[in-house]
This record gives sequence, C-alpha cells and structure tokens, in this order.
Amino acid sequence: MSWRDVTGAAKTAVILALLSLFVSLRSTSMSSVNGVRSCSFMDIGALGFGAAAVLVGAVALARPGTGEGAGLNRLVGGAALLVGLWRAAYGLGLVGGAC
Repeated sequence: MSWRDVTGAAKTAVILALLSLFVSLRSTSMSSVNGVRSCSFMDIGALGFGAAAVLVGAVALARPGTGEGAGLNRLVGGAALLVGLWRAAYGLGLVGGAC
C-alpha cells in the first residue's frame, strides 16, 4: 500500500494534524488578586488546526473507501483524529501549556 491509496480526507486530516504541531499563536495571561494567582493559556493555532483535523479525521473514518486501502484509510484518519484531539486540548490549555 502506498500514499496514493489514501483518500483525500485522510490526507487532509494528516496535513491539518501536522499544521497543528507547527503553527502557534499563543496567549498567556497571569494575574494576582489578594494573593490568589490566576493563569490562562490558549493556543489558537493548535486549537484551530487540531479541531479541523478532528473533523476531517472523523470523515476519513466514516468513509474509508473500498478495497484493500480501506484499512490504511482508517489507520491514517484515526491517527490524525487522535493528534487533533490532543492538539485541540492543548490549544484550550487543558493538556500542557504554560499554566
């Protein structure tokens, strides 16, 4: 099996997942009121590209095509979906981040 056997949705999901790893627009704010510290973190690049990878990866899983390439499409789409979930959670500041 080769890259040519992968559907367009699965290829798009992989590209979006990779973009979520490299495109970063971060926002961090910290404040202290009466000794209570507060921190907020958001990465718009990871959130946007990660969410897009989740959506397109779900499409790749739902419509894997026919023939012997269907399993490869499920694998690629599922991997992109998982990376997208991780990066979307990171973008929201739920996993990792500065806080």
